[in-house]
Amino acid sequence: MKQYILLSLFALCLVACSEDEIKPYHGEHYLFFSELMESGDEAIELSFNNYPLDDELTVKIGMRLVGSPFETPTVYKVGVVADKTTAQSENYELPINPTFGANVAEDVLELKLKKTESLKEDVELLLRIEPNEHFAGSVKNYETIKIVFNNIQSKPLWWTKDVETVYLGAYTREKYLALVEYGGEEVLRFGELNSAEQRQCALRLKDAIEKYGLKEANGKAMTVPIY
Repeated sequence: MKQYILLSLFALCLVACSEDEIKPYHGEHYLFFSELMESGDEAIELSFNNYPLDDELTVKIGMRLVGSPFETPTVYKVGVVADKTTAQSENYELPINPTFGANVAEDVLELKLKKTESLKEDVELLLRIEPNEHFAGSVKNYETIKIVFNNIQSKPLWWTKDVETVYLGAYTREKYLALVEYGGEEVLRFGELNSAEQRQCALRLKDAIEKYGLKEANGKAMTVPIY
């Protein structure tokens, strides 16, 4: 009976995992990456192009615990799978001794991605949970997670013909940088905003153009069609 109770508890901890994806539970602790379980995505993807004013980005990766919660923050180990990683070491920074929080079943791993000239194409960073004195390991199919990132400068997908005609005018890199700087925090979600919110972002940019005399790379005055 005790064995069945333990297996039932284990199943509750891993609702999204099938029985053949988990290791036997014998009172030990396991960690697994939960970040992509619900979305079904194969990787975390991001581009510094969407954060043109930032040289570093913090990525938070969801993790879950199998086993009873710890009474104190507990160190776990995450390593880089070298033969599956194309990102250079200068492009990322992992915490030296990450800890899983006390009295919780979920926590996040935070790592930094760094913008350099080498990010002119997609690079991959594959992380793996490794066993240590506190954790017996991870869960099959959820012991690794892949981050794909770049700094490819390109026009955002949301900068459509309608956006060009109504709000922002023709895309230029200088105008995009100015929009990010002066358009408000929500501008990074411009494509998800409603028309009133997009209008406000464009008006803030227009005000900045008039106030600071912003110019394009060719020296001509920056313009937007919004009024």
